[in-house]
Amino acid sequence: MSAFDDLMTFTRETQALDQVAGRLGWDQETVMPEGAGEQRGEEMAAMAGVLHARNTDPRIGEWLAACEGTVTDEVGKAQLRHIRRRYDRMMKVPARLASELARATSTGQGIWAKARAANDPAPFIPVLAKIIELRQEEADALRQGTNKDRYDALLDDYEPAATQELLSRMFDGLRPRLTALRDRVMGASYQPKPLMGTFPEDGQLKLSRELALTFGYDLNHGRIDKAVHPFSSGSGLDVRITTRTNPEDPFNCFYSTIHEVGHAAYEQNIDRAYLLTPLGQGVSMGVHESQSRSYENQIGRSRAFT
Repeated sequence: MSAFDDLMTFTRETQALDQVAGRLGWDQETVMPEGAGEQRGEEMAAMAGVLHARNTDPRIGEWLAACEGTVTDEVGKAQLRHIRRRYDRMMKVPARLASELARATSTGQGIWAKARAANDPAPFIPVLAKIIELRQEEADALRQGTNKDRYDALLDDYEPAATQELLSRMFDGLRPRLTALRDRVMGASYQPKPLMGTFPEDGQLKLSRELALTFGYDLNHGRIDKAVHPFSSGSGLDVRITTRTNPEDPFNCFYSTIHEVGHAAYEQNIDRAYLLTPLGQGVSMGVHESQSRSYENQIGRSRAFT
């Protein structure tokens, strides 16, 4: 086998383990027993440690060096570019910090959910402060050898090569037309009548399922569950979504479902030749949200008023 083949085999195994870690997160937010939060935090920390060790394995650097100039096809070069980027970034983050972040965010999820249900943020404030402290430490590690500030260092994980300055210019250009559109909508003489009544959860979930199928979600490679806050999880052949219900506002459920189907349909339609490789997932958070927002707003909401 070539160095490239060895590298891709190792990468696919790492990606598979990363999907397992993601499934632990899905389980935590959907069906995990309430009292399991502390242990799940330790499990997530352990998985983060294993993944960090694999993502910083010295053999990756050796394989990358051996592949230099030997891979000529565009797909292979793209795979190498993403692997090198990941390797260079992870080498800057201490293993201890990666595990601590996984533990803090995992245990913090259950505390946040309880605080939200009770409409009392006090129990979550110290947890949030700890997570912010750890993220600041991560940002300081990632910006080593650059002139980036903390925000730009972390932003690169979500929108590669983006900066605050670039995003500010983009949104400054969009703002005048968007605010003008908002003012026209708010000033319109016609306003839709509010929905009145109580709508059972089972009916909302049944219609939510039909909406998901209509919008192209493949339930043979996915499932729909309830969560405190809707999200999409997974990639390739196992892409799961969640929604939520409100007896007085069924559209919250419907639009949440459509939004998450937008994320899921994007993942489900990536070329299967890229499964468990860096190319087998969304390009960036911005691109991912463009898919979900197109589904929710351009198709879902616009059709609701035509």
